[in-house]
Amino acid sequence: MQKKRTGLDPESELPQPTSFYIPLKQAEITDRQISKAWDRLAEKWNNFTMDQGDFNRQYIIDPAIFRTLGSVNGLSILDAGCGNGYLCRFLAKKGAKMVGIDISKRFIEIAKQREKEAPLGIAYYSGTLSNLAMLSNERFDMVVSNLALMDVLNLEKALMEISRVLKKNGRLLFSIMHPCFSSSPVHGWVRVPQDSQRKEDWIYWKVDKYFDRSVQVWQYLDWPFTYSFHRPLSDYLKMLVKNGFIITSFEEPIPSKRAMREHYREFGNECDRIPWFLVVGCKKHSSHS
Repeated sequence: MQKKRTGLDPESELPQPTSFYIPLKQAEITDRQISKAWDRLAEKWNNFTMDQGDFNRQYIIDPAIFRTLGSVNGLSILDAGCGNGYLCRFLAKKGAKMVGIDISKRFIEIAKQREKEAPLGIAYYSGTLSNLAMLSNERFDMVVSNLALMDVLNLEKALMEISRVLKKNGRLLFSIMHPCFSSSPVHGWVRVPQDSQRKEDWIYWKVDKYFDRSVQVWQYLDWPFTYSFHRPLSDYLKMLVKNGFIITSFEEPIPSKRAMREHYREFGNECDRIPWFLVVGCKKHSSHS
């Protein structure tokens, strides 16, 4: 017998992204396609996130990033995958000398317009992270990449380029969807009963086909679709080591207790059960060139 939708969470489920997966070896996808997909999405995404980022950034990811960053005053920082430039603007106001790059030309247009309206000395470029030819060797003290590396087609080349533009002993701080839980081709809550929308009936999170490297084609609401990539966590770690990075911090952030109380409908009882994101800090080894 089905349970009625009553109790702590009687409202219908919040809209969730819809997605399907294509094995990476079978996917015919290019940086140009990814760029155009984000161009189509940029206007809606910008209007949705504005200067604070989306809900997950505000309450889960960014607090962990800011704790790890420490003081950025006087540092030269590249925001790799800057979107509309909200993180560039935040760090510039903290005294950092910011450069932003994004694969979406429309996002960069939006960021440049904001810079024109309220100058902070931020330089923006359009391009893929796997080709930073416009940036010189050992230019930056730090590279920050917020939920972007899992959207990069050629991740190994991107990490090679990030290493190249970092000074010796420079730092890389990035966040990604958690490969172990958030992005595998088969995942989701097991519910009893199966059609229950009450989060109290979500029993456990299933994960399968974790080692199947895949392209995720995803869509939020009725917005245009775009692409992400599922790779095992070991792929990220091996590529970091290969490109001369030493991991210095590793966090699976969750919302604060206050955020959980004040935004129960959004977070429910799930965000402190499963880590959706990773925030990883690294240092470029001084001998790596």
